[in-house]
Amino acid sequence: MPANQISSRARTYALYTGAPYQAACEAVAALEPDAPLIPAPAQHEQLLLESEVFYWILNTQRHFFEYPFGIRYVQPTSRGIRLHLESNSSLDSLLSGLLPCRSPMRAGRDEIYGLNGVRICARTDRGIELRRLGQPTSIRLTGPSRRAFQKAETALAQRIQRNGGEACWLAGDAWTPYEKQWDTERQPIAYESTWRDAAWLPSGLLRRLGLLHTVAVPQVVTGHEARLGEWWILQLEHDSDTGLRRAELVQALTDPHHGLPLELCGHRDLTPGGSLGLVLLKSPDRSAALQLRYDRIDYPIRKDRADMFAAIRRRTSALTGEASLPAMPGCPGTG
Repeated sequence: MPANQISSRARTYALYTGAPYQAACEAVAALEPDAPLIPAPAQHEQLLLESEVFYWILNTQRHFFEYPFGIRYVQPTSRGIRLHLESNSSLDSLLSGLLPCRSPMRAGRDEIYGLNGVRICARTDRGIELRRLGQPTSIRLTGPSRRAFQKAETALAQRIQRNGGEACWLAGDAWTPYEKQWDTERQPIAYESTWRDAAWLPSGLLRRLGLLHTVAVPQVVTGHEARLGEWWILQLEHDSDTGLRRAELVQALTDPHHGLPLELCGHRDLTPGGSLGLVLLKSPDRSAALQLRYDRIDYPIRKDRADMFAAIRRRTSALTGEASLPAMPGCPGTG
């Protein structure tokens, strides 16, 4: 592939994944000429696992980080995905959401929290690889250092045990009895038929996570799913003096070559001036929908998080300009 073509494709790859330019060039150079820049998982089990990962990210990564969810960039391949975490703080938070544990409930039976049946199958100098028992899956996490992972994992296991739970990922290559029961009873969300039909959307969003800071400029992103995974909501909160860049994000998400099979179905400002509102995207087959909720909030900057807010401000100020969404019917429904 000619150098200028690699450079052009690398810029697009970096836009969608958030990868640094050099890493983007290396990823693009390793692709076959006709291979998609952002491939879908080759195995359905991988797609389902990624849909669960995105679910737990939305449920656990609700703190302030420099980058949305504390993930600096992603590296998707047909075999798996690597998440590059920005700090010890985002690493601690993500591990506590992904590593499976039996959690005692105050009323009723215990529950499995995290990715049922997932184990740490490999360790590197700066990360770990997760794999679900008996399945050809791979989620790689890269962070500050191997020591940071060891420290976070140890602290998490101790906290679970103090609370009367069980750190299931420490069981090695075998299911724990409660995990096996949980799986046999088809408790994991990925067994729901509605979820399975829509799993391409959260997996696809995870593989394009860079768009939330290379195209959009929210200071923080949260969200949740509804209707058994058929409806996904992202809440994008912006500073009062930054653009919303909704049209740019919609264009990237619906791009016919690198985006997802989504189409813009409506948008609605809930306050005058467009500081609060909704954008609704749906798949043509109506198997899944994505709602983008946007708002402007000026959070008080405490001394202990002044550096974090300064880093967020540098990130959001790097992108300027804002296009307009096309005129169309309003955005029905709230999910």
